[in-house]
Amino acid sequence: MHNNTTNQIGADSARFFLARIRIYLSEMYPPCNIVFGLLFFMSAWCGIDLLSLSDHGRFFPSEIVLFSGAVTIPLFLLLLRIMDELKDRETDPVHFPDRSVSRGDVHIADLKILGGLIVAFLFILNLFFTHSTFIFLSTFGYACFMYKYFFLKELISKNILTALLTHNPISYLFFLYVVSIYKNNMRAAIPNGQVLFLGTVFLWSSLSWEIARKIRRPEDETAYQTYSKVLGFRLSMVIPIVLSGASIAAVTYLYFDMVIGFILLYMIAVYLFMVMTYVSFYNKQPVLFGLKTTTEIFIVTIQSLLVTIRIVSL
Repeated sequence: MHNNTTNQIGADSARFFLARIRIYLSEMYPPCNIVFGLLFFMSAWCGIDLLSLSDHGRFFPSEIVLFSGAVTIPLFLLLLRIMDELKDRETDPVHFPDRSVSRGDVHIADLKILGGLIVAFLFILNLFFTHSTFIFLSTFGYACFMYKYFFLKELISKNILTALLTHNPISYLFFLYVVSIYKNNMRAAIPNGQVLFLGTVFLWSSLSWEIARKIRRPEDETAYQTYSKVLGFRLSMVIPIVLSGASIAAVTYLYFDMVIGFILLYMIAVYLFMVMTYVSFYNKQPVLFGLKTTTEIFIVTIQSLLVTIRIVSL
């Protein structure tokens, strides 16, 4: 009887834990985030493959390598989201009282358990299957330094710009992670200069997205620190526009023979839609999507085109 009761309590605890995790994921890491992570891997892979100088005759490595690498990116992004949640557990109830953790619907202990499981899975995938142990450990180490604010919490946590400059480079490490998997499993010679330049497109995209999601009109500002509050409303809006334009220029330069015509016009059309949205937001006119969503549409467009160009060239 005692064993049955204990088993029932254990089953109930597991069920409640999973229910809370579902609440957290639905609010803070919905399925579209998984798609974004997978698209990051696929677009980086295709972009590198298009620049490859080797006639290796293959598009993908073995299934286990491809699965391990592709899954690592969205899992890593979720881990970073959890790390942010743990870092901000004292301030989020003030600035974001409606979030699941702030409401008490999800416990900090739940996130620690989930984070631990993700770390274990990431290590299994990358120590045994991707053949890219060094860059994985480097990226994971960088994430740990981010979690500790590089041991400069007073300086970084209270200044959104220093946080941006120290945290955003991890997106470039994600790109280098894909490069490492490609080089170690495809045995293909790649032009290092061009590939490293391609990585800036992903870095600029991450930077644009990060700034766009923390822009508010002057009358909407609160005690919460935003880029528009620190940089000024106008400058904070100009930066994502400039970086996105630079992304188009970089892609056109790297794949000039492949993006002329319809593809170039399509990139420009989406970019102009983004610019018009920013202008309308600045002028307090109605917008179809917010700045964050519009920037995401542009990023997805650029990354999807890299995949499309590679598939068409097969």
